[in-house]
Amino acid sequence: MNCSQAVLETYAEEMGLSVENARKVASAFAGGMGMGAECGAVTGALMVIGMKHGKITDKDAAADKETFSRVAKLVEDFKKEHGDISCSNLLGTDMGTPEGVKKAGDQGLFTSQCPKFVETASEILEKILF
Repeated sequence: MNCSQAVLETYAEEMGLSVENARKVASAFAGGMGMGAECGAVTGALMVIGMKHGKITDKDAAADKETFSRVAKLVEDFKKEHGDISCSNLLGTDMGTPEGVKKAGDQGLFTSQCPKFVETASEILEKILF
């Protein structure tokens, strides 16, 4: 599974989502949404925060406040640990291009680096989720 899937599926059943549906939802967030943008481990964690604390009506300002407070904390702590939340910057290659993805694969970054990002995002999430 990719980074976003690994994080979201861990919490899926607890949040009322099947593992299969969690994998489907999170699949589009791999490699920084396929463009080298935000790390999938971070976006997977943000999905969990939204599932736990997100608003379900337009007028729920308290849920917005709670959600975005936790989002800010997750991003801040992840950046403290790794310096960035961009998949391309974290891996040192342009994950928005086939060449960059190949380079990451050839250098073994998906197995040497990405698990660290999943672990960090998950550890932070555990601290701030409840």
